[in-house]
Amino acid sequence: MARSAVAPRTAPRPEHRPRVARPQAPVRRASQAPSALRVRVARMFFVFVVCLAVLGVGRVALSFAVVQKSLQTDRVQTEYRALQAENADLQAEVTRLSSSSRIRSIAQSQLGLVPAGRPVYLEVATAPSTAPGDPGH
Repeated sequence: MARSAVAPRTAPRPEHRPRVARPQAPVRRASQAPSALRVRVARMFFVFVVCLAVLGVGRVALSFAVVQKSLQTDRVQTEYRALQAENADLQAEVTRLSSSSRIRSIAQSQLGLVPAGRPVYLEVATAPSTAPGDPGH
C-alpha cells in the first residue's frame, strides 16, 4: 500500500469547549449609523421648516388683520368728520330759520300781520252786583 502524500497531523486537536452565552451589544453596521442619523436630521429639519412656515403665515395674517383694522378706523373717522360737518350745517340752518327778522317777515307777508303801534290798554268796567233772585241775571 502506498502512503498518502498528506502528512499526518502531529498537533493535538484542540478541545471542544462549550460556548458561554455573553450579552452582546447590538451589532451596528458602519453604514447604518450615518443613515439613521441622516433620517433624524432630515426629520428635525422638516419639523423646523414646518414651524417656520407656520410662524410666517401667522405673521402675514396678523399684518393683514392690522391693515384691515386701520382701514376700518380710517373709514369710521371719515364718517365721524362728515357727521360733524352735517351737524354744524344743521345747527347753522336752525339758527338762520329761528332768527327774529325772518319770523317777522313771514308774519307780515304770509299771515298779514302788522307791527304793533303803541300799546292799547283796555279797561273792563265792573258790572253792578245783582241779587240771586233778580230777573236781570
